[in-house]
Amino acid sequence: MCFLAQTFKERVTYMKIRTMLILSTTIFSLFSMTLFAIVVSVFLSSSAEEGYMETLREMSVKQSGTLEMYFDSYKQKLTTISVNPAIVDYIAMLEDPDASDEDANVLAAAGERALRALEALSHEGSNVTGITIFNNDTIAPVVIASGADRIGFLLHHRKDMLGPDRFAAIPIQDSATEQYYELFIYTPISDSHYLLCSFSSDDLTEFFVRSRPSPGGRILLICPLNHLLDQTFRGNIEESANRTTEYIRIYSNIRPEADIKHRNGTEFFTYEVGKVFSYALFNSVGDTGWMLGVIGVAKDKSDIASNALSRLINLAIFLGLFMAAFNIFFAIRLTKPLITIKDTLFKVRRGDHDIRINITQNNEYGKVSKEFNDLLDNVVVGENRYKTVVEMSDNIIFEWNFHTDEVVFSNNFSKKFSYRAPTDSYKDSFLVKCKVHPEDTENYRKTLDKLSKGEAIQQDEFRWKNIFGDYVWVLMRAGAIHGANGEIMKVVGVIIDIDRAKKSEKILSARASYDALTGLYNRETLEELINNEIQLIAARKNEFAILFIDVDDFKFFNDNYSHATGDQVLRFTAISINDIVSKYGMAGRFGGDEFVVCIRNSEINDPAKTAEAILDKLKDGFVCDVGDRLTVNVSIGIAIIKDTAKRVEEIIGMADDAMYKIKNSGKSNYGFIN
Repeated sequence: MCFLAQTFKERVTYMKIRTMLILSTTIFSLFSMTLFAIVVSVFLSSSAEEGYMETLREMSVKQSGTLEMYFDSYKQKLTTISVNPAIVDYIAMLEDPDASDEDANVLAAAGERALRALEALSHEGSNVTGITIFNNDTIAPVVIASGADRIGFLLHHRKDMLGPDRFAAIPIQDSATEQYYELFIYTPISDSHYLLCSFSSDDLTEFFVRSRPSPGGRILLICPLNHLLDQTFRGNIEESANRTTEYIRIYSNIRPEADIKHRNGTEFFTYEVGKVFSYALFNSVGDTGWMLGVIGVAKDKSDIASNALSRLINLAIFLGLFMAAFNIFFAIRLTKPLITIKDTLFKVRRGDHDIRINITQNNEYGKVSKEFNDLLDNVVVGENRYKTVVEMSDNIIFEWNFHTDEVVFSNNFSKKFSYRAPTDSYKDSFLVKCKVHPEDTENYRKTLDKLSKGEAIQQDEFRWKNIFGDYVWVLMRAGAIHGANGEIMKVVGVIIDIDRAKKSEKILSARASYDALTGLYNRETLEELINNEIQLIAARKNEFAILFIDVDDFKFFNDNYSHATGDQVLRFTAISINDIVSKYGMAGRFGGDEFVVCIRNSEINDPAKTAEAILDKLKDGFVCDVGDRLTVNVSIGIAIIKDTAKRVEEIIGMADDAMYKIKNSGKSNYGFIN
């Protein structure tokens, strides 16, 4: 159960599916947004100039229409003035061929009325600066004017006037001010008289302010006489003394092969002055002969798309953050069933075997949850069966998980030992914290070292302090569980209480009756010790061997020497046998000249080699009491014991049978029972 839970935990928890899903989808979204911004920025860079030019063209057309409406309103004012009755009557009197000198007073009165009408009309609109009536007389062209300051101007600039109903921007030099510009237009009101009206350019200044295409851009106008007007400059762009570098560039681009007043259509070009890059577009203002220019200023060509690009970047950032938030939400919703499975596994691993995953979805998650619940049911049944078997046993089961470095014991552990680990960590476990008998400390340290390397523990015995504070003998066996790649995943072992058998052996050893002649165990004690070994092999899962040894021709020593010499032979035989087997077995005198040896762990301590060592040592002989060197020959029968169901008498009898076969086949040798 713990193995299953841990395996699922490693697959679900350590993979960090939710984190990987959030990171991958977020990175993909940010990459998509970045790629989108790059592609669009390239597109903007390639199409920015064309788009910006189109914007300027639309503005030029729109503002040209607005300016044409200005001019139409001026023309309407001129028409209103030309049909004024006082002015019409006065012009009619001037052109009447039948007028006599007697009508001079009438003509003068009509002139006064006409002058007052002009002055009144001049004040009707704040943009009207003067009204003049003139004729074709080269000497005295001015007939009447609303302001004397316009008479000298007319005489000086009449030659510059264009055709009727065509506006021109002409400079005026005032004694009190610097040169400035006004708009002039005239129209015939009779065969020989003309009406001229001047307008202030203040309206155009407001027009410039209201019509700026962008921060840093502006509107400028060029009249049919090539006079240029904008917010900061008034002058003739053909006169180099009054031109700036920018206006030189502008004029060099818009200068036609013919006179500028005959140009029509739209002109577009770019120019650069210093580090300032400008786009210019000029459009004809109807049939007025004027041209309207729209100037757009940029730090460089890329600056044209900077605003749009900035908005695009902001949009991309917003979309990226939105997608990241959506991805987190989506990942949480998508992986929520996995978290539920992980939490369920954690609770199962902590001992809540009744918990199950609540199946709410009929999809892959739902199917996985159902399969997991079914698997958990089967595992719980199997674990309950396993727990029942373990609880019925007196043995303690432990498990050391190398991946998590955790150690757990079966529940019956607490019945024998009082230690309660604060955590499941190996460093806090009873394996590390147990109280080991001082004489067994080194052996136990070696056992732990073997466990940490995943080596199998066959049967290591040592003493632990139990719940009552007494040292008890335990036997440990353990084996490693390997993964698919051969790595050690766990060590599973069993701890067996052998204290009763060990203490029984000790008690028997302490109170055993020894043979007075040889110093070995007597027959009764030897049988009890062998019976104890039979009980221990069930726990140790090993085998032992019984050697039945009989002295060949013992009667020879008694008959040819003496009974005292015979006793010396028996003592020499006993000492020789005990010297060889005392490290891994025990020996006793079974009766007369017969001896029995018990060899523990006979799969390791080879009985045949032991028999050969006994034969060789006895053949070395000894010096008896009469001074002769006597050698001893024996016949040895060997029985290997694995079956705990056999009785002591039966086991010794088997070895005795093997010995008699050696006797019958020549003596002084050893053999195994068939």
